[in-house]
Amino acid sequence: MYHLIGKRVIVHLYNRDGLMLGDIRGRVADVAEAVEVAPGIRKALAYVVDIETGNPEVPYQNSSGTENEGWFAIQDIEVIHDDGPRWFNN
Repeated sequence: MYHLIGKRVIVHLYNRDGLMLGDIRGRVADVAEAVEVAPGIRKALAYVVDIETGNPEVPYQNSSGTENEGWFAIQDIEVIHDDGPRWFNN
């Protein structure tokens, strides 16, 4: 998991019903394993910074109000390689 630190990524955003809302791009600054995200549910997370929404007029804002950074489930992250994006485990 720590190999993700420093990588440029695409984060796919979903609502609570599992419907894809879109994506954002940024850089992984930190990772955390087995974080409890709900009672009895643990996930690996990545802290993504320098987030770009695709519209410079609309910055990304996380649930605590901080702009252009936030924690995301690694399962929803795609690493951007020189030859194009690939899912985190490729």
